[in-house]
Amino acid sequence: MIDDRVVTGGATTSGSPPRPGRPAARNRMVVVALLAATTIGAVVLTLTLWLGGGDGPRLIVHDLESDQSLYERPVEVGERFDLEHVHSVTGRRVVETFSVLDPTTVAIEELWFDEHGANLPRGPERIGDSMTTYIEEADGYRVVHDSYAIGSLPLLVGSPGVDHVMIFADGGQLRLLDVARAGARIEVSLDGQR
Repeated sequence: MIDDRVVTGGATTSGSPPRPGRPAARNRMVVVALLAATTIGAVVLTLTLWLGGGDGPRLIVHDLESDQSLYERPVEVGERFDLEHVHSVTGRRVVETFSVLDPTTVAIEELWFDEHGANLPRGPERIGDSMTTYIEEADGYRVVHDSYAIGSLPLLVGSPGVDHVMIFADGGQLRLLDVARAGARIEVSLDGQR
């Protein structure tokens, strides 16, 4: 006669399948470890989002009259963006370049234009305790501000002839007239300022 009993860990069983019952101690330890890891992960994620460490700074276009956010997008410290418009007197393009100096501070980097006009500099200027660099180039004039911190950028949205457009490092664009009316008072800021 053939013996169909199997010896496992000192106990003998017959060839029949194991009986249902409580999980083995090792399986219980795995389940407890997984639950603990999941709970710790959820607590860390919640604290990170609650303390503002989630997605990083956000650029906000805010309507100062209605106190409404008109546009938001994530940005990174060091990222640059341009504000282009057509000068109301010369009818020529003007490009202002700004940067995200830190999570709460916008800085002006430079101004470019190809024809002098009202409110455009004709040489270096002192702004606060800093002096700009004025450069005459073959195709226009560049005024370098060297990351001069301005905090936020207040702006009066121009008419369709002025056509303010923000151009971001990833190629994305925001035409301000698409989110605000001409003449609206807005502010471009970073989320730490509100």
